[in-house]
Amino acid sequence: MSDVLTVLKRPTWWGLLLALPFAMALCLVAANWQWDRYERRSAEQQRADAVESTAPVPLNAALQPGQDSPALAQFTPVTATGTYDPQTILIRNRSLDELRGMWVVSPLRLADGGVVLVLRGWQEATRDNVQSPDLPSPPTGQVTVTGVLQPSERKRGVGLLSNGEATTLNTETLCPDAACYRAYVQLISSQPADTVTAVPVRGPGLGPHQGYAGQWVIFALMLPVGYVILLRREIRETRAARNPMTVSG
Repeated sequence: MSDVLTVLKRPTWWGLLLALPFAMALCLVAANWQWDRYERRSAEQQRADAVESTAPVPLNAALQPGQDSPALAQFTPVTATGTYDPQTILIRNRSLDELRGMWVVSPLRLADGGVVLVLRGWQEATRDNVQSPDLPSPPTGQVTVTGVLQPSERKRGVGLLSNGEATTLNTETLCPDAACYRAYVQLISSQPADTVTAVPVRGPGLGPHQGYAGQWVIFALMLPVGYVILLRREIRETRAARNPMTVSG
């Protein structure tokens, strides 16, 4: 027992002993953070998986113009009827099945005066259209769209360029009017039909966060075990230094 106290009185070892609970707490905080990310992604994936079996609701029943889109609104199936503005916006650098391309977006003006951006689909970026891309016109006349709500992307770059292109689908930048919705509709179907290839509705996947959470818990458990192993080794070395003829056990 005296050897244990002798070792623990050394600054290095009592310092490590004091730091041990804090290190374990940090590991558990990291584990909780990773688990929280896993639960959020799991919930998003479940909502994405349930899209086909969920009846759409009117857009204005899920969200109001100018209202921030809550996280739970993502992947909510909605339907809306209106007429497309002639403007077509291309969102650059969007891949589909490993092909480089662009998102095709148009504002849909609703009967109640609201305006919602509709991600109509995807267009491949070819050598011919990368510099002067074709702007696929939206259907004319009254159109009924069915799709899922998606949150506005964070603003990056300079916003909407004069050639009708942008780097992000940021609703506030592309549709700054107060009547605009602050989420966009990712199109699933349209009446009349659209000519652009629809972007598949896919969830984020679960990612590695569940495994990372488990790793941090293991790290928290390994810290005291490692401390005890190193402490026992130090005690044996202390005994051996005091009495070199003693065979340590």
